[in-house]
Amino acid sequence: MIGFALCHGWAFDRNTLESLAALLAQRFPDAALACFDLGFGTAPHTPQLRNDVEWIAIGHSYGYAYLIQQPVSWKAAIAINGFTRYCRRPGQPEGTPARLVDAMLARLADDPQATVQDFYLRCGSAMQLPQQLDVPLLAAHLTQLRDLDLALPACQTLALSCHDDLIVPPALAHACFAQAGCIIQEFSGDHMQLLREPALCMAAITDYVETVCA
Repeated sequence: MIGFALCHGWAFDRNTLESLAALLAQRFPDAALACFDLGFGTAPHTPQLRNDVEWIAIGHSYGYAYLIQQPVSWKAAIAINGFTRYCRRPGQPEGTPARLVDAMLARLADDPQATVQDFYLRCGSAMQLPQQLDVPLLAAHLTQLRDLDLALPACQTLALSCHDDLIVPPALAHACFAQAGCIIQEFSGDHMQLLREPALCMAAITDYVETVCA
């Protein structure tokens, strides 16, 4: 039995994956489904992943990095506009300069609402700000995001990337995922395009899952 574990990106919540989760449940009605919520603006939720299920990680943006750090033997992993490293490093010019994330952390402490709203705009999201933001949690995960430099999980990986993504540009996606055991698919649109068009995202996921789990 397979299952899908979903996690959203930084400053978002599980509702951003609701349409994709519904399509997964429709296409794979016998599969288990678990949705994480990191608690940035809603109640946190960490589902218990059953040991008798072959779990496939599906993470959007930072949600992919979060999932692959969990102590799970993943059947496969799917990154939707995801990454294993976000900031530039010596010899690794792709990504965002760490100083810009540091500036974002400083602004987050002074004006969290404006910081998150501006981030939503850069992502291409029209999502409304939550009524309450958990600023310490946002800062903790943004710090982790800045410092990430993860190895890929020991499973096959599908990476979905968008040409006009200002958060995870294609050059960064290729730097993270152009390795053995990974398939990269590129689409038009911004950081949220594949969540706004979940059927497009779902078609890529279905083809991949039917190949990996055949």
